[in-house]
Amino acid sequence: MLDNLSKYVYEVYRSKSVSVAAKKLFISQPALSASIKKAEKELGFPIFNRETIPFTLTPEGKIYIDAIEKILAVKNSAMDKIHSISTLNGGTLRIGTSTNLSYYVIPKICESFLKKHPGINIDILLNTTSDLKETLEKKASDLIFIPLEKKPKNIISETLFEQRMVVAIQKSQSIPETLLPYALTYNEIIQRSYPSEKEVSDTSLFDNIEFLYCHPSSNIYKKRKMLFASIDIDTHITSNRGQQILNYNLMQAGFGALLTTDADIATITDTQRCMYFVLKGETQKFSIAFSEDTDPHTLNIVSEFIKTAKELYCSENPLLQLN
Repeated sequence: MLDNLSKYVYEVYRSKSVSVAAKKLFISQPALSASIKKAEKELGFPIFNRETIPFTLTPEGKIYIDAIEKILAVKNSAMDKIHSISTLNGGTLRIGTSTNLSYYVIPKICESFLKKHPGINIDILLNTTSDLKETLEKKASDLIFIPLEKKPKNIISETLFEQRMVVAIQKSQSIPETLLPYALTYNEIIQRSYPSEKEVSDTSLFDNIEFLYCHPSSNIYKKRKMLFASIDIDTHITSNRGQQILNYNLMQAGFGALLTTDADIATITDTQRCMYFVLKGETQKFSIAFSEDTDPHTLNIVSEFIKTAKELYCSENPLLQLN
């Protein structure tokens, strides 16, 4: 940020001697003296008072040296910040989320991440699922937690784990005899210890099951419609999974079955009042996503955060980390 003449002038000022400065700069004393005179000629005023021993600054020289020190301070401050970010000793990570599941996932990742990088600040921003991708596009968040059906444009996604779609039913609710052989316990769901033969492939077995009501605009309604497309839509409307705890408690109170995931079930305490049915072949990716044009410094933090997340949840059975 400083040209050679300014560097030479500043070193003479610091050393209080042309000869001492020349040795530090690895140039001859005559060459350094000539450079100082050249700088003073270009500036149009003397920098040093040569009548004093050691050299002192002229009033104009003091202003010039002050300007050099301000330039160096700005440079050093910028380099400190860059070094802090590149070494993950400083910076801010803005995390966008909307799902109930991420409320359990994020704190554990943050706990592990901040043990390794305590200088990083983390801001957690709550949004609706439909707005999350827009926060990346508008640079309002650096990464988001989101269940993805397909890869959005201009967004890089990393799958943290896959969730299996599950229907949860309170035991006192009327359940067809043909469905009972597929019933699983809470522990079987959490441990994923059931055989594939226990997964329900015929959705018509749920024909006479009453589901919790939800508005047709909700995401879980759309998911239910996809899964139970051959069944009358009016009798198979489920609740909004964004209010998972409320919906789960309503289901346990006998107000209807709940379409959910095994990951969401892992965040709920077992009451032994429910039966669970896994839908064969139906999964949902729980992913971390970030913008393709994330700046290099933020990308360094994002990459380390994702690495930490994968260390925690990309295991043979990630549900055990949620339980």
